[in-house]
Amino acid sequence: MVLCVSTFHPALAQVESDAQSIALDSAVVRAWRHSSKVKLKADGSTVWDMRLMNELPQILGNADIMHYAQAMPGIQTNSEYRSGINIQGCEASHNYISIYGVPLYNVNHLLGFFSAFNPSHFSTTEISKAPATAARAGRIGGTLNLTPNFESTDSINGELTVGLISSQGTLRAPIGKKAVLAVSLRAAYMNLLYGKWLDTGDGQIKYSFFDSNASLKYDINNRHSLVLDYYGGGDKGSFLMPRYGADMAAQWGNYAGAAHWLFKKENLDLRNTFYTTHYRNRFKLKMAKLNATLPSDIHETGYKGLLHYKKWTAGANAAYYLLHPQSITTEGYTNISPETPARQKAFETTLFCDYRQPLAKNLAATVGLKGTLWHTGSTTFAQADPSASLTFDNSKVQASLAYAFNHQNLFQTGFTDMGLPTEFWFAADKGNLPQKAHTLCLSTAAYFAKRRYRLSADLFLRRLFNQIEYKGNVLDLVNTVYDYSKALIHGQGTNYGASIMLQKCSGKLTGWCAYTYSRARRTFVELDNETTFPANHDRPHEGNILVSYSPNKHWNASATFVFASGNPFTAPEALCLINNNIVCIYGPHNANRLNLYYRLDLSASYKWRGKLMKEQGFNVSLYNATGHANELFWTIDKRADGAFAYRPVSFIIKALPSLSYFCKF
Repeated sequence: MVLCVSTFHPALAQVESDAQSIALDSAVVRAWRHSSKVKLKADGSTVWDMRLMNELPQILGNADIMHYAQAMPGIQTNSEYRSGINIQGCEASHNYISIYGVPLYNVNHLLGFFSAFNPSHFSTTEISKAPATAARAGRIGGTLNLTPNFESTDSINGELTVGLISSQGTLRAPIGKKAVLAVSLRAAYMNLLYGKWLDTGDGQIKYSFFDSNASLKYDINNRHSLVLDYYGGGDKGSFLMPRYGADMAAQWGNYAGAAHWLFKKENLDLRNTFYTTHYRNRFKLKMAKLNATLPSDIHETGYKGLLHYKKWTAGANAAYYLLHPQSITTEGYTNISPETPARQKAFETTLFCDYRQPLAKNLAATVGLKGTLWHTGSTTFAQADPSASLTFDNSKVQASLAYAFNHQNLFQTGFTDMGLPTEFWFAADKGNLPQKAHTLCLSTAAYFAKRRYRLSADLFLRRLFNQIEYKGNVLDLVNTVYDYSKALIHGQGTNYGASIMLQKCSGKLTGWCAYTYSRARRTFVELDNETTFPANHDRPHEGNILVSYSPNKHWNASATFVFASGNPFTAPEALCLINNNIVCIYGPHNANRLNLYYRLDLSASYKWRGKLMKEQGFNVSLYNATGHANELFWTIDKRADGAFAYRPVSFIIKALPSLSYFCKF
């Protein structure tokens, strides 16, 4: 709701009518404009007010921004055991996910159930599905950026949530009259109450995670501000399989820190950022005759400068990368201990500029150019990325047509994207040329019924070049001298699709329903005689419904429902047993598809005000309320009669209930 006030104070306004007169000292006119906590910008990007998280289903006691980003059109919903997000058919590694512009290289906890972001620490999240300006980060996919809550406060305040799986809290405190500090912590202890539910029959899973945030904003004066920001988080898990005499352990996490200097003066906005971000994982496997470790990490340190002046946006970036691609060290079994791959060092420098020119009252055009130098080893790439867009916005109708050509100099690959530390990053070089993409996107939106409703639609097309696919498997680690580069194949791809969403923006009942048709096709010369096949995350059809109902100030009920095509997979055509090892002969790559995926999540909250608390209450949630056994993948198993069978595997727990207490003080 937007409140508009108009006031006039004449010396004396009189209306005479016979013997009566009325004197008006002042008049106040108020008007209400219906607005939503999910705002759509003219360029097609979406800005979330993070207070919306309080009204959405609490999945396992947490309202997670990554889950609800997947409920938006054009962004694919992941099944359990899948991490990251796929925007308009792109790989998860094609997207730039950041905190106040500083990237994180791992954004999920608990096999994708939780993201690395504590929603109470942030004020807004901006999601852009297409890299339509030169100022966008150096990725060929979309962007998701979270902004910490720097709202000034005169007293200490915060919020706390205590659940069955995890607890989280945020504390904000003034430091003098010019600074505010916000600190957030979250930790999981799911094994205490859900330990038996994590028993798979063949073994026991133990898992925990944590994350922490600290943000300090100091207003030096009305023009200069200093922001210090920190993030730290990690996962730790183990999987004991007595049947096979195996014990697996993994530990992985992110750390990032940044210092931002902000300057504002009339039409001039300037930001200078010095930052460092680091992701590290360690995977260990112990068996009777085998002891293996599988480490990898990526470290980035750099500077970002961004200038907004009237119609111009310009900037410069410089970054230094230190990468350790996946390697293995083994003891026993093969007695092979391959040499650790040399650490990769890379330098990236970027200059960019955008110019926005109004063409009519509600019509504007933006053109941009970004130049990048990428240097690693003895290889240097010079890249030019042009972009152009046309936007129309008259507050009732929005439309945007954008084109961009982008490069990406980092790759991510591995055995699986299940959220375990089996994926790793490496740099573009002579053997792996930088990724590049042509992107064309059309976005439209219209408000009606006094802005209570919004109807939006998108069309997109991407041509991708220099794509990679990892064709190896975990047996490569122990059967051969491991070299990740020998398992890579190269090709190209095409993403295309359309989406539509109807949103109710205000009232006791709010939410949206969305449908997306999307294809992600890949072609690799070294695979299946250059056959074009669907990417691993390709889901042609997907629908999302999200509703939230607040009949009064105490109660809120919400639900999400998602249905989607199953993910593609490669099925074996024949099995044989060699030296007691199963050897598969596979059919065409990704020629099969899992059954339809659907899931209903329910949540209800009751809250009240107390003497000590501004607000407190309880939330009850149920993940996968219908108990539908969604297929996650297929596996080879041995039946009771000794024969081998190929069967689907579903999530360990069909339905996950959760209870949590929350308060604000």
